Amino acid sequence: MVREEEIAWFCAYTPLEILEAAGFRPFRLLGNPRELESADAMLHPAICPYVRACLAQAMRGEAPSNAVFVNSCDGMRRLYDAWRDLHPHSFSLLLDLPRKMDERAREMLCREYRRLLEALSSFRGRAVTAEDLQEACRRVEARRLAYLRDAGALSGRLRLELAQNLQRGREEALRPGFLSGDERTSSPDEGVPVVVSGNLLNPDGLISLLESAGARVVWADLCNGDRAYSFSAPPQGKELPDLLLSLAAKYLERHPCARMSDRGKRYDLLVEAVRSTGARGVIYATLKFCDSYLYDFPRVREILRREGIPVLRLESDYADGHAGQLMTRVEAFLEMIS
Repeated sequence: MVREEEIAWFCAYTPLEILEAAGFRPFRLLGNPRELESADAMLHPAICPYVRACLAQAMRGEAPSNAVFVNSCDGMRRLYDAWRDLHPHSFSLLLDLPRKMDERAREMLCREYRRLLEALSSFRGRAVTAEDLQEACRRVEARRLAYLRDAGALSGRLRLELAQNLQRGREEALRPGFLSGDERTSSPDEGVPVVVSGNLLNPDGLISLLESAGARVVWADLCNGDRAYSFSAPPQGKELPDLLLSLAAKYLERHPCARMSDRGKRYDLLVEAVRSTGARGVIYATLKFCDSYLYDFPRVREILRREGIPVLRLESDYADGHAGQLMTRVEAFLEMIS
């Protein structure tokens, strides 16, 4: 049952602190991978399968009608257009996101965050105060620290489940035994350690395939995984303008995704993650039709090979019904790096 105060969000650059400060419960919509074909009535099938899965879930009435979007790619923009047709009387707003990470980018994103805050305040009929935003920042930071505390004891599939549950506001996922087949006591040395890098994956798809083939995912560089918790510090400030500028800096300074122009920060952090976790290789797994990650892979492969880090590229349709066909490639890669 969808609660009235919930508001859907889709991109890891969405400022959850503002949504919570306005009195909403942020709900990361992940879609239903098994029903994504039903979205073809409103969107072209050759578009991001995550976008289609989210729209399909909304079309079935299984998602909050209020939503905030980030203009991070063409697929997300198309989802915003379709959402407004589907829910014309609900709250929906598209935030622009700069590609750079400099001072001008922070100022631009700060203006976008202020626009969101004002729109939510108008929709809710009450102003958001600096104290509201400060309290929301503390709650979001507490969830981030709780995730970092617990994720290291989990398998890759379960840490992705935990990340997604927290992004959907389900803090009870931190309790032992909540996750399906909870493996918090599993041996940390079991399996070949790998880093998975990409945009967004279904935990019951390629991640499960990797583990069944003998891999151990030590870092999930995914926007619905570890990358969503890669912030360095919570926002600071006593007044709303300072808080919003600090919040914009926080989101731009996090571990960037492939659509950002970061002057190599993404590659440096990926190499650092491999070195610090003891991973023996990188699985570069991305969703179909994602131009940003398709363009990104040749550069990633070049840098990783220069560093002596093996890499295997896999492609996901989000439902991952074809995952079994990839088993031979995955097993051969794991045998090579073990």
